[in-house]
Amino acid sequence: MNQHSLVRVFIACAIAISLAIPVQASIWNTDELPVVLTPAKLKQNRSEVPASVSVIDREMINASGLKEIPELFRLIPGTSVGARDGWNYVVSYHGTNYRDSRRMQVLIDGRSVYQSGLATVDWNDIPITIQDIERIEIVRGPSSASYGANAFLGVINIITRHPSDINKFEGNVLSGTENTENYRVSYADDFLNGSYRITLASIHDDGFDINRSGDERLDSKSSQLFNSRYETHISNYAISIGLGYKSGEITDDYSDIDVSPPNTETDDYYFSSKIEKEISETHQLAMKYNFSAQKQIHRWTVAIPPSFAGLNNNPSPLVLVDANEDLRATRQDIDIQDTYIWNENLRSVAGVHLKKSRVSSETYYGTTLSSNNYQIYFNIEKKFADKFSINTGGSYEYEQRIGKTFSPRISSHYHINKNHSLRAIYSEAIRTPDLLESSANWTYTGRNVRPAPDGQTTGKLIQSALGNPDVKPERIESREIGYYGNFTQYHLQWDVKIFYDQLDRLISNAISLERFNPINNGNLKLSGIETEIDYRPNHKWLIHASYAYIKNKAYSNSSQPFTKSTEESFTPKNSASALISYRTNGNIQFSLAQYYARSIGTSQNKFSRSDIKVSKTIKCQSSEIELSYIGQYRHDDDSELLSDNIYRDKLRQFIGINFKY
Repeated sequence: MNQHSLVRVFIACAIAISLAIPVQASIWNTDELPVVLTPAKLKQNRSEVPASVSVIDREMINASGLKEIPELFRLIPGTSVGARDGWNYVVSYHGTNYRDSRRMQVLIDGRSVYQSGLATVDWNDIPITIQDIERIEIVRGPSSASYGANAFLGVINIITRHPSDINKFEGNVLSGTENTENYRVSYADDFLNGSYRITLASIHDDGFDINRSGDERLDSKSSQLFNSRYETHISNYAISIGLGYKSGEITDDYSDIDVSPPNTETDDYYFSSKIEKEISETHQLAMKYNFSAQKQIHRWTVAIPPSFAGLNNNPSPLVLVDANEDLRATRQDIDIQDTYIWNENLRSVAGVHLKKSRVSSETYYGTTLSSNNYQIYFNIEKKFADKFSINTGGSYEYEQRIGKTFSPRISSHYHINKNHSLRAIYSEAIRTPDLLESSANWTYTGRNVRPAPDGQTTGKLIQSALGNPDVKPERIESREIGYYGNFTQYHLQWDVKIFYDQLDRLISNAISLERFNPINNGNLKLSGIETEIDYRPNHKWLIHASYAYIKNKAYSNSSQPFTKSTEESFTPKNSASALISYRTNGNIQFSLAQYYARSIGTSQNKFSRSDIKVSKTIKCQSSEIELSYIGQYRHDDDSELLSDNIYRDKLRQFIGINFKY
């Protein structure tokens, strides 16, 4: 019997034993302790969760002064953050491949924004602002057992602000370096026995200044967005509805053959709904339906020799050709989840998740493709006496192109007391290949050829690429031991984690037409230690600090070309962050943050930056105005992530005005 079979047998036995042991019959109330929902889809205090988990709350978001959502994750130990362009951030727990956010599951109020067509999370096209966020829970470790394929390295769950918890009217203005101009207004009120919130926003900045040659970068972004949330209760039902839309344009640098700017216009919209039924005090049933769609229009003109487009009869040395990378994608999700409290020592959650993805692109696929995924998941939490508890869970999935997969997880906790615990966790997870990797028919169709003395105005680029239908899911085995402590007398929380991860069958090759070869030729070993501390002695002070040390080794068992740096360069050996904030009795807030990572990026650079925020809040009856200054200073002369990402000035400055009524 192989190692994987032994693990599965052990998990099955643990479930059977936990269900067979007698228990008492009363409800376990965890409200008195810090609780999280994301790791097992159960409301658990942090000393019980079957994963390492971090929380970024509204107070930390305000104190940080950050304007980009992805940059918030610099505060989380072991999380790599970088900008490939001024509009294209990459966020990944423990780094690995820097090209895209392809190995993290990202949720907004439970709705996945992971785009399976191109296996990525496009942070620029998420239709919320940083001011809309109430709380973020980050699961630091594989989570396919709860969230299925693609929760490979972890899960980011963004929870937006409840309509009843915000001011009736809010207005935000931020202006500063890189021609930053951000505007936001929100309105909240009661409606039909419920409450709603509506947000409108406009966002713009020019991105990086220059590339390594000193030439001007063209990587600006401009977007307008709308999002809303409605909450109500009808009898024993809790109903939540969300709706959002974002339209924007990004600019891109010219290549050698570009004649017109290769800009991209994108429209994103979504609809989300959730109905929760309280069957009894110990039994809850929830159903979710989510729909999202994206339309990307990317068209430009290139100058190429006619032979490049198969136009061998055209005598011109160069011709102008219109090309495109247009793409349309939709995703629908249905999730039915049952949560049951059997007694104070036994709780369970189980559910069924159905997903349908559809993508269409003449360039990438030559047609319209669809993919269906079916998932059954469960987690059982069993408490033994006062000192020991166990979580067992798993996810069984079937996907048309991939077949059947099972992702297990088991964790055990030794409780020193109700506020302090030691944990040991084993989990497996997968990332399924996206439709481009498995089913691409990648070729460019050139139209409006000019001049065209032979009358042939359409051609196809002679270089093309096909996906690999035999490519297999990426796989990870993760082991960790850790400690969580909640020192209530000091208002301090401390988490420590030691880990060892083995990643196999990685699809590591570059996703580019010239070198397109999606195969499972990468392997990676990750090990290290990470810790974070959150200390809030009173309402005036906030202190948060994190540190991670990671050793990584990439290798290949294949004879195919493999570049180690692809899987290693986005994982800094040492990284740290600190955020300190103090609020005076006169409503003046001083915040200082420090972010450090080394080495990170294709040039193995250092990232060292200090941020400062100073704000003054002026209250007048039922309204208040906050005036703020934010400064971000780079201590090094390195580029960010890629060698062409350079700001001319080390200091970036922003002025903000926030009005609440």
